[in-house]
Amino acid sequence: MRILVVGAGEVGCHIAARLVREKADVVLIDNDRERLSQVAENLDVQTVHGFGANPETLMAAGLTSADMLVAVTGRDETNVMACRLAQLLAPPKTRRMARIRSSGFYDFFDEERFRNDFGLNFIINPSQEAVETIMDFIEFPGVADVIDVARGRLRLVGLRLLPKNPLIGRPLAQILPRNQDSPNLLLAAIYRRHDLLIPRGDTILRAGDMIYVAAGLEDNDKVKAFFGLDARPVKNVVITGGGEVGLRLAKRLEADPRRFEVKLIELNGERCEYLSDRLARTMVIRGDGTDQELLDEEHVGDCGAFIALSTDDEKNMISCLVAKRLGAGHTITRVNRFSYAPLVAAIGLEAMVSARVAAASAVLKYIRKGQIISVATLAHENAEIIEFQVTEGSKVVHKRLMDLKFPEGALVCALTRGEEVTVPRGGAVIEAGDILAVVAKIEAIADVEKLLGGK
Repeated sequence: MRILVVGAGEVGCHIAARLVREKADVVLIDNDRERLSQVAENLDVQTVHGFGANPETLMAAGLTSADMLVAVTGRDETNVMACRLAQLLAPPKTRRMARIRSSGFYDFFDEERFRNDFGLNFIINPSQEAVETIMDFIEFPGVADVIDVARGRLRLVGLRLLPKNPLIGRPLAQILPRNQDSPNLLLAAIYRRHDLLIPRGDTILRAGDMIYVAAGLEDNDKVKAFFGLDARPVKNVVITGGGEVGLRLAKRLEADPRRFEVKLIELNGERCEYLSDRLARTMVIRGDGTDQELLDEEHVGDCGAFIALSTDDEKNMISCLVAKRLGAGHTITRVNRFSYAPLVAAIGLEAMVSARVAAASAVLKYIRKGQIISVATLAHENAEIIEFQVTEGSKVVHKRLMDLKFPEGALVCALTRGEEVTVPRGGAVIEAGDILAVVAKIEAIADVEKLLGGK
């Protein structure tokens, strides 16, 4: 597959790197020659210097032979224009997707108009993707990762084990016995010192492990009990940073039937007025989200969730550390630079959200449409959850899960049959039309595809 990526920023380079790992032929376009030179030293991609919304540049990059164009520059209008040009100049088979962040576009155009008038097959809305991730964290306060599977009917919930966690030192068979009386949960993956382990019954959990448990939506309480999480629902939320993500999150919380009490702290006075005009029940406060005195005055220590969403990574981390010191129930930190992600856990913060990672994940999910669909990437990004639809000609049809020789580094964590989603046991028989969600290391995905494919 030949893919043109317009924009060599963090999102574009991240997408390009992932596509290269999956053997795609990638062309990276940017008007920053120095940036392209740096990328070319580390990635096996073709680079083209030029403006991504210029027809001459796109043609020089091989637009007419491309299977897909992905426009992810920092400017919405550039991304939209690049896709419109691709609609006019490329063959009909060339799919076109653009990252659009500004609410100004969404105020005037719906998805149908984006497709028909601007030539977009798929829209990447990183702010909305980030908001949905945050809502999952609010549902499971205290966890480090939440991934939706099977159209949101099953979740993979991740938590890092601290030294005093009672799960430490116990074999998995003792913690989650696989019998008819055990809860319908599955420990699907363990990250240990950046290595992904697919657990077995004799696997013993250690302090520092990042463990992922799969469960259906109806088992939320069981997941919380397993992790020892606070079962009390979050009611009071404090947000710092009134940018696009902060505004969207406040609107989402206002519309939620659980009726959250929301405060939004923003330093810029004009932006505060803008926010106040667009929010109905949110208390908008002008101030610095790192100001301990201000946070104390606003009773941040009593809030169930403190969410730092400014565009400054350092300020977000400081805000969350101050909030934790004041007694805030849980923290969620926005991180824009990929290199900062490991620091969040290292300094003792809980959940992390990145609009850029969300955008990259959305692109990769769309690219994989077909029998095998990328759902999400796990921590450290050396593993994926993929959903694979079993066809009539597959060699696994009518076979028990326990009898399939799954490649090392892969595990089935969910089975969807019609409207029913289950965490399957070994005796489950695979039928044509089933959708299997598989946790797999990147290097095992091709073998999984081969196993679940046709005869």
